[in-house]
Amino acid sequence: MAFPYSSDERNQCLEPLMHAIRRLRRSGNTLIVGIQGGQGTGKTTLADYLVTQLSETSYCVTSFSLDDFYTSYEERQKLAAQHPGNPWYQLFRGMPGTHRTDLLYDVLAGFQRGADVAIPVFDKTAHQAQVDVTPDVTPVRGRQDVVILEGWCIGAEVTPADELTDICRHQGLLDISPLPISEHLHAVLANLAPYQRIWQQIDFLVMLRPDFPTLHAGWRIEREQDLIARTGIGMTERQVYDHVHPFLPISYLCYEKVTPDMRISINEDHRFYDITSLNKKG
Repeated sequence: MAFPYSSDERNQCLEPLMHAIRRLRRSGNTLIVGIQGGQGTGKTTLADYLVTQLSETSYCVTSFSLDDFYTSYEERQKLAAQHPGNPWYQLFRGMPGTHRTDLLYDVLAGFQRGADVAIPVFDKTAHQAQVDVTPDVTPVRGRQDVVILEGWCIGAEVTPADELTDICRHQGLLDISPLPISEHLHAVLANLAPYQRIWQQIDFLVMLRPDFPTLHAGWRIEREQDLIARTGIGMTERQVYDHVHPFLPISYLCYEKVTPDMRISINEDHRFYDITSLNKKG
């Protein structure tokens, strides 16, 4: 499988990351690696790269996404109805409160025990691409050496609404898109509480942080323009902004408040150019 990383990215960022993972993995135990980053940062690509590289050196490795644990379409509709007027809960998926946190906790606990595990599969086409759960699963048999969980809000803490507002103001996000009112912010942030025990299951956290907030939407626009050129189908710039901007505040809540084990910086050319070890595990 070909990956888009340059030799500089591999030497400066990816090799140190691989070295840290190999050093931390202990025989008879499963190392759970989290990858956090906002939209377009390359979480899935990095997870796939790590799976490929580690598998080539005889590691048993599995990766999956926070997205795999969405609640059902019906449950998300009920959540939106419970918060009328809250724009973040009128989105069809993604925000805190739209994931099956108990199931995700149990799956990670199963990996920690070395048990057989079933990762849920959701239907991306259901309800006009608003997705829904299915009875299908991806079975994983036996002890895994490394398990990789990637997601945009991994590590996000329950935070007062005014603190999130201050972070957004400091990062210039209020100039990009206004925040919902404080009551609506509080409702979403309070729903981070069930996620906290999941974050505690992560042994090693990697953060992918762009140099500028505007890069998230810019990268998605480039991807959609390429898609339109190839297939004639894709989102307009306005649709991209509407899709990306609501997720920036909690992405930056993570960037500002979560201390990962390693942070990879990403420039405007979408290149990894620096990796920083932020605690003794890295």
